[in-house]
Amino acid sequence: MSEKKWYKISMDTQDSLVYLILIILCGAVVIRPLGLPLNVTAETKQYYETLRNVPKGGVILYDQALMVQSYVTGSEITQFRIIFDLIRTKQIKFIVLSSCVDGPLGGAFIEKLLKEGVDLTGTTYGVDYVNLGWLPGFELVLAAMAKDIQTVTAKDAYGTPISDIPLMKGLKTSDIDLFAFSCGVSPDPWMRQWSSLGKPILMSGGEQLMSLSVQYYKSGLVTGYINGSRGYAELEQIYGKYTVATALMDATNLVSIYGIALIVLSCTTFWYGRRKK
Repeated sequence: MSEKKWYKISMDTQDSLVYLILIILCGAVVIRPLGLPLNVTAETKQYYETLRNVPKGGVILYDQALMVQSYVTGSEITQFRIIFDLIRTKQIKFIVLSSCVDGPLGGAFIEKLLKEGVDLTGTTYGVDYVNLGWLPGFELVLAAMAKDIQTVTAKDAYGTPISDIPLMKGLKTSDIDLFAFSCGVSPDPWMRQWSSLGKPILMSGGEQLMSLSVQYYKSGLVTGYINGSRGYAELEQIYGKYTVATALMDATNLVSIYGIALIVLSCTTFWYGRRKK
């Protein structure tokens, strides 16, 4: 039985072409994201607006605890870029740390973001932002933050005493205007320790955690949240600058479009061939 061909192209070659085109499509948008339109959810809009509405000179505390995925994909670049824009335009103060249960790699990711992910132009370390690094203890750290930010650690990530950092001098937990965290586990520890403070709380994490977060969002304890990779891409749609989050979402959407196109082409070719017979 002779091998079936399409425009004189063998079946084996056709299969190879299908995968080659798929690789080219995905590779192209990873290199240069397109920013294909997305329906931005209310939760993502509220996340962005809450960041933007921090008062001039206000203080943001961010706990980066979504370690493994973030270190590989850099998914939290956009949050950091928005915050550093606010530092320049509204003189916001930024405290970042990691209570990540997976260990010191959380602190390493903060360092990676600060060195490679954001533009530090016009900002001064210790005055505009401070990196407290990875702090062991998880919920004990969160509880200490809620009680007295000065007791969380004696030194920053670089060994500088907290008492010598201008941003931290005299700072009280009540002075913090916005608490934000990313997590790869249940959000319950953060909510147990922070919800009683009466301040806006923002959350980001994987899609599997959103079912645990809806109760806090609907009750108003969480002001806004980023729903996994889709949510990060939505945030970039609002912000107007694209990173790997948009690239991955573009690739996902293109694969779907490509798959539908292949089905339509295959069916059309099949029925056309039958009609010729």
